[in-house]
Amino acid sequence: MKRGVKLPLVLSALLLFSLRPYFVAPIIPSPSSAVEIYSNQTFHDLQKTVYYPIEKATKSILVSTFGEFEPELMALLKKRAEEGIKVFAHYDAKSFPKLEEKTLGFPSKGHRVSGLMHQKVLIVDESFVYLGSTNFTMASYKMHDNLLVGFYSPSLAEKIRLQLEDPAYPFLIEEDFPSGRFCFFSLPGQKRAALDSLVSSINNSKESIQCHIFTFTHLKLCDALVSALRRNVRVEVTIDKKSRKGASKQVIELLSKNGAIIRENNHQGLMHHKMCLIDEEIFYFGSANWTKSAFEKNRDYLVRLDHLSGSLKPQLIELFEKVKKFQKP
Repeated sequence: MKRGVKLPLVLSALLLFSLRPYFVAPIIPSPSSAVEIYSNQTFHDLQKTVYYPIEKATKSILVSTFGEFEPELMALLKKRAEEGIKVFAHYDAKSFPKLEEKTLGFPSKGHRVSGLMHQKVLIVDESFVYLGSTNFTMASYKMHDNLLVGFYSPSLAEKIRLQLEDPAYPFLIEEDFPSGRFCFFSLPGQKRAALDSLVSSINNSKESIQCHIFTFTHLKLCDALVSALRRNVRVEVTIDKKSRKGASKQVIELLSKNGAIIRENNHQGLMHHKMCLIDEEIFYFGSANWTKSAFEKNRDYLVRLDHLSGSLKPQLIELFEKVKKFQKP
């Protein structure tokens, strides 16, 4: 009888613990903890992660996305604009020509570039910056595998705002945080520097490379990974299962033949990450898939974090380990 009582209590406690992120406010970056990592695969509520700083904004909200805003977010942004908050949105005008200012209810800029306006950026109160693979849609929050990394830095917020205005932004954006060194490559303006940085890091790898890439077609990056494999570096690549059979098929077959460990997502949503951890020391992420278009045509970005602190490095290692639970060979 006692066992029968205790077991439901234990199960209830475990259930409440697993659901905890959906009931509590997300941790936002701060001067004392300037970098925060969120993924729906580590049971962060990405919708709350996006909504909470927008709801708490006191001055301004800047959003950039490829995908169309989901209706609830659109309504929230419009409400905040009506309350006197300065709201501005960037979006891909070729893919979403109907997203006009009169529809949104706040100022916006539709970008028409040779590729896609593919940057995913949220900046709140000119201080809080959120970057990653997550579009501002319900599917991105709930169904697809995604990442956001939050930063507290007024200077970083201003520089990323400026690069959003300039399709050919030529400058490397750098900042030192207590938890790591940050480098932001605006694409396509920094296409050569971004690719050189990523290839160089792969070429200098010594032990391990873990990649989670939605679409992987860039042969120069594939060649660098093959060279790493020939140096006996452990290379693991996770690809979206539909992309594996489609656009990424050639690269994945080449890597597999050369000894890479290949995985794919084991659920119906997209494996939408664009991230890589090299020797558990250098972390790349961003909006850019590993394609020539991402580096040379799209309005995309690549972020490098290195000199990882004793607190951030374990978080990233844990992130990659937990993400593996949603994968299969």
